[in-house]
Amino acid sequence: MRDDGAMTARTAAADESDALAGVSSTFGRREMRENDVVLLEINGGERASFVTLKMGKNVDIGKRRSTPAETFLGAPFGSMYEARHNTGEVERIGCTTETVNEETDEDEAFAAPVADERSNKHVPNKPMGAQTLSDVEIAALKKEFTGEEMVEIIAAYSKTFEDKTAFAQEKYKARKMKKHMTRILARFPTPRVVCEQYFYENPHKTSYMRFDSLSMLLNMANVGAHGQTLVLETCGGLVLGAVAHRMGGFGRICNGFIGSSPVAIDVLFNMNLEAAHLECARHASLSKLIEIGRNAGNENVNESAEADEPSTTEKKEPRSFMKMKFAADEDMSHFSRYGFSSLIIASLSIEPKAVIEQILPLCAPSASFAVWFNASQPLAEAFYFLRSSGLAVNLSLIEPFLRSQQVLPGRTHPVMTTDAGSGGWILSGTYIGVDASSNKKLKVACE
Repeated sequence: MRDDGAMTARTAAADESDALAGVSSTFGRREMRENDVVLLEINGGERASFVTLKMGKNVDIGKRRSTPAETFLGAPFGSMYEARHNTGEVERIGCTTETVNEETDEDEAFAAPVADERSNKHVPNKPMGAQTLSDVEIAALKKEFTGEEMVEIIAAYSKTFEDKTAFAQEKYKARKMKKHMTRILARFPTPRVVCEQYFYENPHKTSYMRFDSLSMLLNMANVGAHGQTLVLETCGGLVLGAVAHRMGGFGRICNGFIGSSPVAIDVLFNMNLEAAHLECARHASLSKLIEIGRNAGNENVNESAEADEPSTTEKKEPRSFMKMKFAADEDMSHFSRYGFSSLIIASLSIEPKAVIEQILPLCAPSASFAVWFNASQPLAEAFYFLRSSGLAVNLSLIEPFLRSQQVLPGRTHPVMTTDAGSGGWILSGTYIGVDASSNKKLKVACE
């Protein structure tokens, strides 16, 4: 379970990005539509799940409760909902990005709690009999009052609440709110949000890719619109979807795979990508790309590409990756003729040095590349190979570091626990388009 004791920098940045994630062409906030995938976070991330909104279907909101999908349809992403215990309804209570207009409310929101002279040293951690209300009485109150009213009543009937400091009282109320209130945040599934959710809940699905490592991969590989990017990944389509999201439907993306068919890309379809994003992406076998690249100067390039094209039977297999097209002859020729402007490798089932040696020549001169792996030694071997062969410049091998920050008035500090060592390693550089033999000749000529 994630640290939910207070608002962290992750939550603050995520709430702000939700409003900007699904903007329309008119720069308005993106509304939730039918067949959209929404990440529903319950009580600040205590539970979270991806749901697909369909008319006439119910959406599970936890604790054996559900609500119709029409509750969310038409509302903007980033909307906050509350499940009323007294009525059983799920009502929208606003948006996380709404600003405070009144000056008094703004001052109260950003003001630190007033310090007092009280101390918690005489208040036991788990006092017996501190709450005068019984479980039966609390259950009866849930049928009559809302969650906020319930918290105020429970605090009023606590014998030790008044003896606590202002900080301890806030923590007490926040803990009771999560127990007696159900608040739901509908977030837009951006690549960062999807990566973070899988990392905390189902990390093996994305090969334990962390969201800061994903962002560094995109930046170091210089992924952008109107480029031509080669992606080799086994992260469930997470990296491929992030590349497609950043390119915005402009340019070409090649999803390279080893073997007879691509790996599953189920994670990609949780990102609400538009049709234009998927239209610019193609599957292609790396062995066929390498063969066509070697025969680029021959006249039988098209014949070779046509012979190596996947069979019709293979294309009709009912698999998730079939929603994306395979590269045709003209696509293969275009990849070989112009080369790739960016290269991203994120797979734990390959040996980085061997793969880089074979597919790096597919890139155009001055192309940026980035390789992610969960250990440093395989990337160190690839680093030494690239430096000794002279195939790349501006080489770097780094380990991403992540530390969450608690951001509250008067209580901003880094949290004690970190995810250090779980972000893997990234090897990056710039391909110069010179092989080892010609590089040696160049050195001799310069000398």
